[in-house]
Amino acid sequence: MKFSAGSPSGSVPSTAPSSARASMLGSNLNMLALRKEMPVTPSTKMKQLQWDKLAHQQVGKTLWNEDEPQREREMLKKLQMHSVWLEMEEDFKAKQLVINLIAKQKQAELRSVLDPQTKKRVEILIQLIRKLLVRKVEPEEIAFNIQQFDNDMCTQVILGELKAVLPSPEQVGKLNVYKNSPPEEIAGLHPSDRLMVQLIKINRLGPRIEGMLYKVAFEDTWSLLDEGAQKLYDAGNDLLNARNFKQLLSLILLIGNYMNGTGIKGGAFGFRVSSINKLVDTKSVHNTTLLHFLERTVAKHFPEMEEFLDELERPAEAYRVNLQEIRKGLSELREGLKRIHQELLDHYTELEDQDRFGTQMWAFYKKANSQLEDLTDDVKRADAIFTDAISYYGEEDKNVSSSEFFGFFKTFVTSYKKCKAENITAAEEKILSEKRLQALADTRANRQKAREDQENDPDADALEKILAGLRQGNTRRHNKKRRDLQGADAGDTTINANDPSFMALDMLAQLKSDGFEMPTQPMSPNLNRRSRRRRTERGTESDRELPSSPLATEITDLGEFSTTDSYFDNDSR
Repeated sequence: MKFSAGSPSGSVPSTAPSSARASMLGSNLNMLALRKEMPVTPSTKMKQLQWDKLAHQQVGKTLWNEDEPQREREMLKKLQMHSVWLEMEEDFKAKQLVINLIAKQKQAELRSVLDPQTKKRVEILIQLIRKLLVRKVEPEEIAFNIQQFDNDMCTQVILGELKAVLPSPEQVGKLNVYKNSPPEEIAGLHPSDRLMVQLIKINRLGPRIEGMLYKVAFEDTWSLLDEGAQKLYDAGNDLLNARNFKQLLSLILLIGNYMNGTGIKGGAFGFRVSSINKLVDTKSVHNTTLLHFLERTVAKHFPEMEEFLDELERPAEAYRVNLQEIRKGLSELREGLKRIHQELLDHYTELEDQDRFGTQMWAFYKKANSQLEDLTDDVKRADAIFTDAISYYGEEDKNVSSSEFFGFFKTFVTSYKKCKAENITAAEEKILSEKRLQALADTRANRQKAREDQENDPDADALEKILAGLRQGNTRRHNKKRRDLQGADAGDTTINANDPSFMALDMLAQLKSDGFEMPTQPMSPNLNRRSRRRRTERGTESDRELPSSPLATEITDLGEFSTTDSYFDNDSR
């Protein structure tokens, strides 16, 4: 018999062999639980007595508080003297694990009482947990961390998947066979079965998972509802104080009454705000809408009124929020917290040190209850101002949803901006068209003026006649070949007064004496080409001399007839 005062007693003796999983689980439990000191422990591993232990805090109210330590010591001594402990070890010693048990498990198919579909889903859950934790965890560790409400393990994703695979009463009945089985027997089960066996040992597993799910999802749900309530309140408040938008509605009322005249739709004192989206239904003769006309009128005559777009920014975006959904979400949060509170009152008034669920949930309940009170106030504010906005803008249907009501303004803002862009584009196209027409008119006017100036100038008319003659080739070229001039009668120097060339030279001489200056630039690109051809011809005969005749002398006196000839050629083109 081995005596070790102060050493822990229980399911796993210090000297008994056990699997790594059982040792890890047992050590974690030992650290968390308060244990009664035992003066004697078995020398070998023994089978376990499956009883329901009382927590140390609960003992004070029971008969176990009346225990007599002196009498217990006497009983221990007597049992030892009569070798009762040795007899117990012989009768109730646990079967030793086979050394090659793991090898046999790999060779043989693991046992399972779960149906194939459930087994597969639980196996996927185990793989998901290992992936999220980035380490390998055994089913026993998963169950223990869930029982202790471990923050890393008990996330919304894991708890949601776990809730979907919780064992049914029928499956619990099958798993109960292994609930009190020794570790070596449980080790032969499929990992999915091992996890389920450990989970069914957790007290009130279903309500516990529900409570943990509520807690881990509460903060995100609460924030979403509170943000939505605040958006609705801001949107309604902006509508009640939208000064420029009210002026725009007054302008629409004036335009509408003017259009409807004395008809049944005319003479209105106001209209429902949803009617602002009907402006696009009225078409003009130019295939634009009344909303296009309204935008042009505002931009031209009431530019400051366009600030209504800023006033409608938050109301236009509030169409994404549904007040009815916020009310429903608040109600669900209240009901969920109410159930948790009742569960805590019924089963967790006395907290156990080895179970952190009760401690965490009581602290959470107090905080969540305060947050729900704030959310209730925010939803009431949003509800009240939404009701005021509906009435203020003439919507008689009290059943209109917030999404529908604020959707009126989202649609109007979108349509108004679209019409504004189209009006700007149309105005720019009109300006460009007017510029093109003006340029065409200016060109025609310049041409008409040039013709009138030509008709009113006699010198220009005479010059035009000379140029026409030059174009027809009636003048003699000043650059005749020298051999042709030498073949003529050397004494024949008589100049025919009726010769067109002489007449042209005579007129040019007269113009020059009156102050006429010959232009130095060609008048058209075609003139340049003819001038270049003539200069080329002259270049080939540059070594030749002009004929000695009065006509050549006159050309020299007039300042190089070649220049005037080029000018005439250019002008003729």
